[in-house]
Amino acid sequence: MPIYDFACPEHGIFNGWMSYQASRDGAPCPRCGTVAGVLPALPQVSTLSSGLRGAERRAEATSAEPRVVKRGHLPSCGCTLCRTKAPPTSRRWMLGQC
Repeated sequence: MPIYDFACPEHGIFNGWMSYQASRDGAPCPRCGTVAGVLPALPQVSTLSSGLRGAERRAEATSAEPRVVKRGHLPSCGCTLCRTKAPPTSRRWMLGQC
């Protein structure tokens, strides 16, 4: 059974071991017996490895606004913008023979 945190309005936060369905109904405060509601569970971000924390940070940084990347073209890059068609070399003897 998992442990859940509950918030009593008078005595603060306490926790208890119970099933999921029982936690949705609330739990009695150990001091006053008032039924207290369950608190939302927070993810344990601090227990992530450094690689996962870095991936999460990069995903959050790029989710709202993508980063613009500019790249200089090399002479032999082969992209469609830089590709030039070389003149044919197999029929040079035909030039001017029309």
